[in-house]
Amino acid sequence: MEHIDGNVINRDLTARMKYIQSFLGWDAANDGKLIEACKPVLAPIVTNVVDAVYDQLLKYDITASSFAPKQSQEGGATVDASVGDLHAGHENIKYRKDFLKGYLVRLVSNHDWSPESKFWEYIDMVGKVHTGSTDSGLKHRKNRPALFVEYREINLLLGWVENAVTDIVMGVEGLELRTKVDILKALNKFWWIQNDLFARHYIPGLRESRTQDAERPLNWTDKLKADPVFPIVSALVLLAVIFGWKF
Repeated sequence: MEHIDGNVINRDLTARMKYIQSFLGWDAANDGKLIEACKPVLAPIVTNVVDAVYDQLLKYDITASSFAPKQSQEGGATVDASVGDLHAGHENIKYRKDFLKGYLVRLVSNHDWSPESKFWEYIDMVGKVHTGSTDSGLKHRKNRPALFVEYREINLLLGWVENAVTDIVMGVEGLELRTKVDILKALNKFWWIQNDLFARHYIPGLRESRTQDAERPLNWTDKLKADPVFPIVSALVLLAVIFGWKF
């Protein structure tokens, strides 16, 4: 049985990637090549894919609200807008579309899928910047307003994109079914790797928080959360002491 140190993989991205890739059965050479094989198919339709993503995001005010604040610093074309004013051609949306295009191009153009790859550092920074962090490490976000998107919407969008890409791959003519399945399996592993590199910036490490909670004495609020009956029993005991009740 291989030992994995939970504290190390929370701190060290390369160690985390080695563990995740091993667990998912990610083959850096084979799976990476399969994703790269999508470039001739996806590259010509990147604009269409990006448009479809933002059409989906603009269907709901809760997802569109992330794009209402000004997206760039002074001098940019973006503005503080109301959610109801946002549409596919709005400057705020066009600004965000440009970055999504860059991400998709980088995805299908990557050639190093090993745990040490700078590509995973990039994906990790993309995840961090969506938490509202102003020190994600992404150069294009330096000195720009914070960007916060709820993890709920991040997770939903990844699921939606996975379905959309599945339809695209399955619709490609001239590819054998076995090849399509292999490509989709490789992409599926990638989506889950990316999901982890987003989630880790939203969700605190349970190992550390549980250890700290176990060492800290429970206060009245903790007991209430753990057992809703606790305040009722406490109140009865208190009244018994005050009024000399006997049970």
